[in-house]
Amino acid sequence: MEFSGDVREAISLSRNAPLGPPPLCSICQHKTPAFGKPPRWFTFAELELATGGFSQANFLAEGGYGSVHRGVLPDGQAVAVKQHKLASSQGDREFCSEVEVLSCAQHRNVVMLIGFCIEDGRRLLVYEYICHGSLDSHLYGRHRDILEWSARQKIALGAARGLRYLHEECRVGCIVHRDMRPNNILITHDFEPLVGDFGLARWQPDGDTGVDTRVIGTFGYLAPEYAESGQITEKADVYSFGVVLVELVTGRKAVDLDRPRGQQCLTEWARPLLEEYAIDELVDPQLMDKYSEEEVYCMLQAASLCISRDPQSRPRMSQVIRILEGDTIMESSHMSTPGHDAHSRSGRMYPNHQQQHEHFSPASLKDAFDSFSGKLSIDANMRPALRERNRGRRASCENEL
Repeated sequence: MEFSGDVREAISLSRNAPLGPPPLCSICQHKTPAFGKPPRWFTFAELELATGGFSQANFLAEGGYGSVHRGVLPDGQAVAVKQHKLASSQGDREFCSEVEVLSCAQHRNVVMLIGFCIEDGRRLLVYEYICHGSLDSHLYGRHRDILEWSARQKIALGAARGLRYLHEECRVGCIVHRDMRPNNILITHDFEPLVGDFGLARWQPDGDTGVDTRVIGTFGYLAPEYAESGQITEKADVYSFGVVLVELVTGRKAVDLDRPRGQQCLTEWARPLLEEYAIDELVDPQLMDKYSEEEVYCMLQAASLCISRDPQSRPRMSQVIRILEGDTIMESSHMSTPGHDAHSRSGRMYPNHQQQHEHFSPASLKDAFDSFSGKLSIDANMRPALRERNRGRRASCENEL
């Protein structure tokens, strides 16, 4: 092979080529923080400078914990600075817990902690800045454009991978998020999702069951056993994620008091429709017919299993991902069986890792279709009948109008 250019120039260009990971967002070109580094201890003056004195122009959000401002570090790294309100010693303990948990969680679909500040009673956390807001703002918030199905599918899979990492792959053990909802799924302009806000997270070493005196989370996403007893395991996160999947399909909020009675709680409204294959009633009408039927079936199957009232019947997140990808069909009786997953510790560090999937014989697949309690498999033999049934439902609705 003949090279016609200047060899010295080629070597010079290769030496000067930028190193490091690709940008977090192809539109904003924000830097991706380096993996493997411990969180940096910032001074308050550094963060004040980065955020323009915590100016209103850089204000992002406010909650019970305090406020969040956008900032830029001297090296060009865009950050979100979460400033906790001056709190009691209990608040300080929660802050230290959050720092400990966040510093161990490094994955392409998890918001990374860059640093923190403890100074003169102030408590601040410095995260990577995610440029395109949270999922809720795109589903039913200030962003008026309809969230396309391809984006919803990408968000579901990415968020599932982030939660799988926290539950099954993080080096310190299982991290339970405790407040999984659309507000805490941040997205880039490429619709790459990152799971964020670990202020409520708890580390469960060796799969222990944690019992907390307080039930912390958001109404509409709380698993029944957690709301009733305070017993918290990763299966409570799985339940919450199932609610998020139903929101992605339907475009409805988990709780909407403006809807008629019987439709205000999303899970209670959706359960009978899931059992009846009522896809037309479940799919967000704003999508029209612009969605993948198979992907919708897979997402609804995963959602139905995740929101099971029995925590032992809920899948692990690695199983949820395989369902969403259409790689397998599972029954609730198999949900708690240890799997054979082999994944990298971080999708950002090893984006092309190979996954091991379960393989089923035709007979076992048929058994799974026949016995799945939610009746949401994608058996090709069932699709024509389902389509015909949905056409009948649609025609009935049109006649009523």
